[in-house]
Amino acid sequence: MNLEIIESVPWQELEKRVRQVPLLKARKPDGGQIFVYERADISVRNVLPDEVNPTSFYALKEGLQTQRDLRDALLDQHSIDTLALTELLRLRTEQGQEFGLMPPVVELQTRRVRYAPAEGELTYDDVFEIKIPLVNDGLHRFMIAREVGSGINVIYVVGADPEFPFYAHPNSWSDVKLVDGVPKTKAEKKLYSRENNDLLYRDFGIFGCGAPRGTGK
Repeated sequence: MNLEIIESVPWQELEKRVRQVPLLKARKPDGGQIFVYERADISVRNVLPDEVNPTSFYALKEGLQTQRDLRDALLDQHSIDTLALTELLRLRTEQGQEFGLMPPVVELQTRRVRYAPAEGELTYDDVFEIKIPLVNDGLHRFMIAREVGSGINVIYVVGADPEFPFYAHPNSWSDVKLVDGVPKTKAEKKLYSRENNDLLYRDFGIFGCGAPRGTGK
């Protein structure tokens, strides 16, 4: 895979653009867009995969291999590690396909939980509000970081608009299964938090991210 870097958008500019990420479908009563990160604290952090929680029961084998290939190509050709990005890269393949690549996105989200005690632990009936870091975007790169035993740079978002929380609850890494295709039922995909979960989708499509098909070796 040969990759040309068309543009490198530095963090200062990328942060501004992240604040303008809209919800994909939900709108204000007047029809205007909703920017859930507009007033959030946004930074680049290096985290270990086990410090954050996935929000998916599956990862695609093809997507994982594509991210491996992208990492290898950028390391070999440009000395850039996709696990250590601090910028948005605009890339072009030798076939002329263009796409963007930026650090994965993690949101620190509030969840209300009731503890299920392990054997010998005390029982509490109260519900508690806790902060949990959730993988919003970039699951396959997190899995690569787990494979190679590395930390990974992420866009870390604290204080997203609480009226529009992330659309799925966290699960554990042991729950994530590698599959050939997208599962057919919601129950096989994620722990969705609402029936109309699509109204909470963040639109990262504005960055043109997502490697095109056919970039594998």
